[in-house]
Amino acid sequence: MDMGSGVGGEVEGEGRCYVVLVSNMKNGIGVALSSRLADMGIATYALHERSYVHTPHMRMVAMEGDVEECISTIAREARGIDALINLPAYAQLGTIEDITVGELVEQFSANLFHTFRLIRAVVPVMRLQGRGMIINVTSLAGIMGFPAITAFSSSMFALEGLSECLRYELMQYGIDVVLVEPGAVRSDRDLLRLPRSGHSDMLKTVHRGLAHLIEHGLSEDDVADTITRIIEEHRRGSRPRMRYIVGDYAFAMLEAKRSMGEDEFEELVRRDVGLDP
Repeated sequence: MDMGSGVGGEVEGEGRCYVVLVSNMKNGIGVALSSRLADMGIATYALHERSYVHTPHMRMVAMEGDVEECISTIAREARGIDALINLPAYAQLGTIEDITVGELVEQFSANLFHTFRLIRAVVPVMRLQGRGMIINVTSLAGIMGFPAITAFSSSMFALEGLSECLRYELMQYGIDVVLVEPGAVRSDRDLLRLPRSGHSDMLKTVHRGLAHLIEHGLSEDDVADTITRIIEEHRRGSRPRMRYIVGDYAFAMLEAKRSMGEDEFEELVRRDVGLDP
């Protein structure tokens, strides 16, 4: 494991800094978080691949081997881990006929299995502390389905279910599990992945519709601001809610799903992604 240069932080209780670990630094939300956490006096570690560009606000940690060993090394150096923030790695596009089983497995490996491994490694550290928080950033696509993002939406639904279960499992140890659920974020354009082979007409149409939604979507700063507010509440000793919806579009779509008939709502979704004129 390769550790980058140190980043200091404000001293918390027990003579140490509040420590945050951020995963999937290719996600623009993580970059937006870095300066905010530094301004808050928080010591922040970021997991990354060697190809990732260094940011001065975080201690960059290259994930090269065993996850448990990596987390243990960070916990020893920082004398604890107070919060783990998991960000989506990428979004596989494609209908059921566009993507392969292998691409579906890769999507789940990146967005669910890797997250599961990190959480499983962090929980013993937080349990010994008697306090901690796990923030899983999912998506509006983890609450409702959209066409031609089948693999990504499925991985987000799965992470939502995992998070709900963990909320009950871990609260007895003083560990809070939180879901942050944004609508389309402009930095998502860097996370979209087209299938390696099939490109159906529906995918081509939806890809254009998604690109439009992303172009007019949230900034990564909007999501980063929500996460920093949750962390500040946690530092003050307040227990965070289970869910934080981010963005007017996400709120509007959830309200529409609650208030509209099923056929009417399906037409709305089709129109939003460009399938209906």
